[in-house]
Amino acid sequence: SSIVNSLARSQGPPLVHIPIFRDTSTPSPFQDLSFKGTKDFRDDHIHLDSILAGWGCCCLQVTFQAQSLTECLQVYDQLLPLTGIMLALSNACPIWRGYLTDIDSRYEVLFQTGDDRTPDERERSTLNSRCSPAPFYLCDEHNHLNDISLDVDENVVSTLTKHGMSSSLAHHFGHLFVRDPLVVIKESLHLEDDTSSYHFDNLNSTVWNSLRFKPPPLDDDKMGWRVEFRPMDIQITDFENASLSVFMALLTRVILTYGLDLTIPISQANENIVRAHHRDSVRHEKFYFRVGGDDGESSLMTINEIMNGNDKFAGLIPLVEKYLNESENINSDTRLTVGYYLSLMSKRAAGILLTDASWIRQFVMSHPAYKQDSVVSDEIQYDLMWKITQIANGHDTCPLLIQTRMKTNTHLNPE
Repeated sequence: SSIVNSLARSQGPPLVHIPIFRDTSTPSPFQDLSFKGTKDFRDDHIHLDSILAGWGCCCLQVTFQAQSLTECLQVYDQLLPLTGIMLALSNACPIWRGYLTDIDSRYEVLFQTGDDRTPDERERSTLNSRCSPAPFYLCDEHNHLNDISLDVDENVVSTLTKHGMSSSLAHHFGHLFVRDPLVVIKESLHLEDDTSSYHFDNLNSTVWNSLRFKPPPLDDDKMGWRVEFRPMDIQITDFENASLSVFMALLTRVILTYGLDLTIPISQANENIVRAHHRDSVRHEKFYFRVGGDDGESSLMTINEIMNGNDKFAGLIPLVEKYLNESENINSDTRLTVGYYLSLMSKRAAGILLTDASWIRQFVMSHPAYKQDSVVSDEIQYDLMWKITQIANGHDTCPLLIQTRMKTNTHLNPE
């Protein structure tokens, strides 16, 4: 509540704009009459006027601990180009305030509601929202791909580089420290910085990028260097959440084992996140992806090509399968369960299975009470929530989301 109140005080009442999904009977222009006459009103958009519209959303975040700083930076940089890809694969939010919209994810709403910049600051392209895509690669060898100019605190950068920090990592912290803290707790004001990392964590944890670099806290020697992967929408079922999480965990092993280089320019990674929001982006969009080689060239590829491969790239899922087949410390039961997870990811990427957002949209548009006007009535909402509850609790099947044979084996026999 303190963070939400601080955001509200700094930015004033937000007016979030979400493009309406235009169906055959949707008015043209569509006007959200509840906000007619307000500042920044837009035709063909619905409007949200509460920070909680974004901050009340659920999400799926996974954190990976590395063996060293070097490994942590490597994992961070290789996961950055995947933020838009995994956002598209996890899309689950097509309905806002009782309307079908033309986006499939919560992330754009979070970007807008987490933006505490003043009107003047928003005019500057060099200062992005407190909630935004990851702004920098952290390894010096990828510095040439940081092709977007952003504000940094030069004093911070100078101090850190003088004490031996790499330039790219120093710029990451320099950008972090251009902001004031959102929350200051009176009892923690006078903690010693050489024994507690509270003041740093207070800043680091209130900048919500698609990736978060997390150094070990000074007061806990059991935590190491960590990377938090943050873009994914939460899923309807535990199985889907497990599939996304396990895939990402295995992918970090593949990256480190085979030395994958997936890096693309930051501007292209940002464009991928924009495209990931688009309706049914898994089946209809193409994304920037590195196709290999030392020249670092990227090309536009479908999610299916990125995940399942084509004649130029093996595919992320076949690479994970290769890693598993070469691993000697995985028993047959675990391998079977992981195989189900990878099958869901593969079939979703191929368009055989739907994302949650596409399934929800299809449910609404095929409901007898839907009038092709983009309105999700109370009756439709109730039936949708009931269906989701039944699926999530295992009382109903949904072959468009999860094929019947897909399940998590909870009775593993160690070998």
